[in-house]
Amino acid sequence: MTALLEHINLNILDEPTAREFYVSCLGAVVNEPTTNERQLHVNMGATQFHLLRKYGKAEGVTPVTAAQRWAGEIELWTSERLDAIADRLTRHKLRGHVRDGASDVLRVRCPYGNAFVIRHEAPGSCDGWGCHPSGSGALTRLVRAVHDVRPGAAARLAHFWKETLGGEACELQPSGTPPLWCEGGVAGGAGSGEDTAGLQQCVVRFGAAPQQLVFAERRSAPPPDEYERNEAAAYHICVYLETAERFAACFRACEAAGLLYANERLLYANPAYARSPPEFGNAMAWEEVQACGQFRIKELGGSTGEPAAPRALPRAGGRSSSRWRFARPTTCRARSASGRGSSGSGRVTALSVSPVHSCCTRL
Repeated sequence: MTALLEHINLNILDEPTAREFYVSCLGAVVNEPTTNERQLHVNMGATQFHLLRKYGKAEGVTPVTAAQRWAGEIELWTSERLDAIADRLTRHKLRGHVRDGASDVLRVRCPYGNAFVIRHEAPGSCDGWGCHPSGSGALTRLVRAVHDVRPGAAARLAHFWKETLGGEACELQPSGTPPLWCEGGVAGGAGSGEDTAGLQQCVVRFGAAPQQLVFAERRSAPPPDEYERNEAAAYHICVYLETAERFAACFRACEAAGLLYANERLLYANPAYARSPPEFGNAMAWEEVQACGQFRIKELGGSTGEPAAPRALPRAGGRSSSRWRFARPTTCRARSASGRGSSGSGRVTALSVSPVHSCCTRL
């Protein structure tokens, strides 16, 4: 079983703006051990946002040139009153938030345009999740990420998650179906309000706690080549797997399908590396994967609901529209895995997979 959607990586243009929004206004906590001159990590219990502002490339460290915007909507849970968050946003002169009284949620746009739904957590719903080293604040969980995909993609994605990633808790629903905890019927997604008749969504559930990754078909979803064309769409997600055995099986399945991927965005200024080092999730051989506890895949292929074979990817260099990263369990800290949500036509961005054990890992 997929254990946790551990983080979403969204590149930012400057750290003070991101800190003001995620920490000062929403109530997340900076994870100090993993925050540095290149990136800001903020905690929401066992989940995080990774906010990258500098790339390590072959020519050296370079600033991010485009802030990334998730193609859909991200739901967060908080332990405090929604009015308190709205008041802080107003005091900081951050506009773009609306209190939806009918559904009892706060809809928020970050300074870079990402759409969030903030909901008060159910009592006891986050118990046992643990947290990252710097702890957690009022923002307690990244609970649901809805990513818009092109019509015909949902069935293909459901097949991939079930057959390759072992996501038994994965199902197809009519597009726009809200989660069970959502009494008001807030479905989410950038295409909310548009006609979704005849469309589907692939819902991946993580672990025993309520957490979902939803690929919702929308006629307005980004085109299949958005990842290559638009740096603002080059985000990724991190998924954790439940056991080391599941992690190994997932790696073998992805290796056999030709999906392993090395992210050229993470190159060091070191001529010894033809690609970024394995510990950045770019391991290609099982020995490296075991050592660093993570690997990446991308380009799942297929534009229909048929279980078409994924097409092979370049092993270094080159860009493709789908990427994921996987990490394995660890006893002291969880490894991260990053992947991108589907960018259209059934293709999913990069995904990292990592197995989790018990510590401050995910779950």
